[in-house]
Amino acid sequence: MTLGVILFALYGSLLLNGPVAAGNSFDETFQMKEYLKFPPVFVYDDFEDCRRWYQDEYVYCIVKAPLAPDETSALWRNLSYFSSDYHHYDHSVLERGVCVPKCRDAIAQNATENGFDRLSREELVHRCISAEITPHYNLAVSSQLRIEQCYSRDTDNIPYDWLDVLFFLLAATIIVLVVASTIYDMLQQSKQKFPEDYFSRSSKQAHQRLLTAFSFPRNIRRLKEPMHTQTRIDLACFEAFRCVQTLRVIFLHVTIAHLKIPQRNPEYLERLQHGAALQTFIAEFQNYVQTFFTIGGMLMAINFLDHVRKNPTFRLSYFGERLLNRLCRLVPTYAFMILLEASVMRHLIDGPFGQQFIGESANNCQDRWWMNLLFVNNYIGWDNPCFIPSWYLATDLQLYIFGLAIMMIFWKWPSTRRYIFGTIFLCSVIVPAVTYLLYDVTPVMTVDMKDAAQYIRGQPFQSVLYFPFHQNTGIYFFGMLAGTVYHHYRDQRDDLFQVAAFRQLAQFSGLLYAFCMATVSWVVSNLAWLPALCLAAYATAFKLSWGLLNTVVLLALALLHRHHWIKMALSHPIFRVLGKLGYSVYLLHFTVIVQVYGREKAPIYSNEQIVTGYTVEVLFFSYILGALLCVLVELPTGAALKELIEPRAEKASSISQVHTAAEPIGSNQMVSSTPVPSGSPPPATDTTVRTGAEVNR
Repeated sequence: MTLGVILFALYGSLLLNGPVAAGNSFDETFQMKEYLKFPPVFVYDDFEDCRRWYQDEYVYCIVKAPLAPDETSALWRNLSYFSSDYHHYDHSVLERGVCVPKCRDAIAQNATENGFDRLSREELVHRCISAEITPHYNLAVSSQLRIEQCYSRDTDNIPYDWLDVLFFLLAATIIVLVVASTIYDMLQQSKQKFPEDYFSRSSKQAHQRLLTAFSFPRNIRRLKEPMHTQTRIDLACFEAFRCVQTLRVIFLHVTIAHLKIPQRNPEYLERLQHGAALQTFIAEFQNYVQTFFTIGGMLMAINFLDHVRKNPTFRLSYFGERLLNRLCRLVPTYAFMILLEASVMRHLIDGPFGQQFIGESANNCQDRWWMNLLFVNNYIGWDNPCFIPSWYLATDLQLYIFGLAIMMIFWKWPSTRRYIFGTIFLCSVIVPAVTYLLYDVTPVMTVDMKDAAQYIRGQPFQSVLYFPFHQNTGIYFFGMLAGTVYHHYRDQRDDLFQVAAFRQLAQFSGLLYAFCMATVSWVVSNLAWLPALCLAAYATAFKLSWGLLNTVVLLALALLHRHHWIKMALSHPIFRVLGKLGYSVYLLHFTVIVQVYGREKAPIYSNEQIVTGYTVEVLFFSYILGALLCVLVELPTGAALKELIEPRAEKASSISQVHTAAEPIGSNQMVSSTPVPSGSPPPATDTTVRTGAEVNR
């Protein structure tokens, strides 16, 4: 409790000694009556009317039209002052959707000079927008007008190419495999007189397991596979955390896309940006992914320690085997989605926002697919991603390699544990603070409305403090440490709760998280005057606060008795099914988002109900289509590759067993319950639990 007093005393002293918070409300920043005098930021001609009226001759262009500065104009001064706040759109740059033939007709009707028909498209559009702005607002449109993209009959029908052919061939192959495997599996079921548990049993013969890998009823059964070991029962409650965070991630990405689409009432979003609740909500975005990193580190450590107990002799090849196993579970579904995004999705562009959403994603997948499949897109090409959330997969794989390498060192040289763990802990504390001091970033995540068109990826915080592997090692390290503690105490689970250090750590983590959440809005509003060293320390504290608390909570839940009501609720079978779908849903949900928003034909009106409606729609289609992707691609490819790649000896030893008492690394005792990565389809004899790479952000 002493620490809590210190933390809140620090907060109180900052409030008393600092100036009044700079984050004034929207109405205090500017009067609405003045705001309504501004030219509207987004105005679009009716796209369908343009296409219907002009038919084969229609051309519809999206234009960025900067206003020419005019310091003699009070309207310009007010407009530029309001736009200088990062909470607001740039009202000095107008976005227009222009039906070019309609624009030409309007100029022809009002033309007083000859030769207007020889004007370029840019000149035509400039004249039309100037005719809208200058008479009404006494402001000039700059000659630096920029046409972003145009739609016409030529762009309505994108020709099919080899990428489309490749995807159709792949999809057809999958369908044939599913049908053939299902028929074969059902014939085998018939031969065995239709045993009740047929689809839940794994064949003893390798060739039959391979031939039934794509069986539809068998993969449906894999979604609700029962738990066979104490370890899997202990950790089943993690699926509830994954499920909740997956839902939150999808909502986050819907809101980011909602910021990107042109608004009929931009003041709604600008007003929200000034609220303390939204500032706290935005800053807390980074905590979503930390849940997955913590779980991933914890399960990786448990996997490794269980393996070492059974196989105490050091074997370097184990590192390559685990990495290959992980790639086999990640890459097939990932590659399928990249190919889908780069090929047939672009044929669904229809409307003025199609290129901004669907086309942009498709182009990035065509150009940068190799960055994704090499899992380096959290460092390279992060600003123009193939999938917005794909950086997580790269970071998670890098963390897995890092964690596995550390555990291999412990296996070979057990005496190095305290030194390596100490070094990692120090780095996890120092690196975010030093990074903050070296770069011009905010200590927590914020939203710059001028960066909304880039999915807020233009802010340095994303590339410097959020995406990189080296900024997340501390969170993964917490998970690894928790996995080690679980492995040691799982047969004397009540003992941990009696350890004073654990209780103090729980109190500290809870107070630190509460302090960070209570102060973040105030800190964000007062960045201009707060000392750099204080903000650097705050960047580290905020980044680690949820990771630490989440680790303590997960460890406590894992060691609770299975019949505890909290654990039983979090271990409900529905969460196991949703957890199995997690990887496919995660890969697919942003494709759904760009389709939902890309189909709109005009700027949208925003309020809470409308944003909720978009979220529900995206969730519904993400889980429906994600279930198909999981059952038809992810689970069968995982099962097939398991048979083709894993050594025979490993398959033979993968039987359901319950562990004995935990032993430290290097012990000669080991009875395994070897966990498997999420999204993999372990047969009924597999005892593994899923790790975090395939699950989300």
